[in-house]
Amino acid sequence: MSTSFPLPLRAPGTALLRSRPGLSLLVVATFLVVNAIGLIPFRALAGDLVGWPRIAALAVLGYGLYLVAPMAVAWALRGRRGVLDALGLAGSPWTALAFTLACSAIVPIGYALGADLAAGDALALDLMRTAVLPGIAEELLFRAFLFGFLYRYAGWGFLPAALLAALVFGVEHVYQGGDTGEALAIAALTGLGGLWWSWLLVEWRWNLWVPIGFHVLLNAYWTVFDMADDALGGGWTVALRGVCILLSIVGTLALARRRGGRQLTGARWWRGDDGTRRAPDAAPAH
Repeated sequence: MSTSFPLPLRAPGTALLRSRPGLSLLVVATFLVVNAIGLIPFRALAGDLVGWPRIAALAVLGYGLYLVAPMAVAWALRGRRGVLDALGLAGSPWTALAFTLACSAIVPIGYALGADLAAGDALALDLMRTAVLPGIAEELLFRAFLFGFLYRYAGWGFLPAALLAALVFGVEHVYQGGDTGEALAIAALTGLGGLWWSWLLVEWRWNLWVPIGFHVLLNAYWTVFDMADDALGGGWTVALRGVCILLSIVGTLALARRRGGRQLTGARWWRGDDGTRRAPDAAPAH
């Protein structure tokens, strides 16, 4: 199997980006560095900032690298005009918003029947801190970059790439558990969510706004209502989110039939192609 992968690179002679192992190494190493740095600059420099200045510092110092690093690799791979498509940001956010709202509407309805609204006068700040910023940043880093680049450009199959991203995503949330059993349950639940979002990204033809929409909305519902402090909650909350997932799968498959079929079929689940698949707007290799 060839290790070359024809892409419209800015620097056509860049061997690292044309080699599947090299590109895989670059993506994984970049992810590990960004993820290790995480919120360290924000915690070190934000100091006594409060309110919206603190949220702005969180966006720039805390999550800025989640965008800048993937953009840099995307620019090298696809050139300036291909950055948005490479990161899944070229799709319609409005279609994604309508779909995610429709599929997730049962969740806040259920929460309203079983929990009180969260108290506090800083709800907008809390939503930015717990839903909007992490929802966007984590989908960019975990789904668009780690999973998306490995599957779409480095020739990995869907399951190897998606399971890697889901595993890391789940492990990232174990700190929320009060004991080992709870930590493992949270890791499994969030890992499953990551796997679901990777599948949605592919079947929605690389519209990252769909996973972003679900991530932001589900976090927002959790914040608006007085729910648990972790991502697990009670069995009834897990069931509500399960219904949301089921509705999204049914809706996505129905849309796929209208568009001519699913994106994930056959060998794409397990392994990459033979090196001839190109990015959607890729020019022929020279």
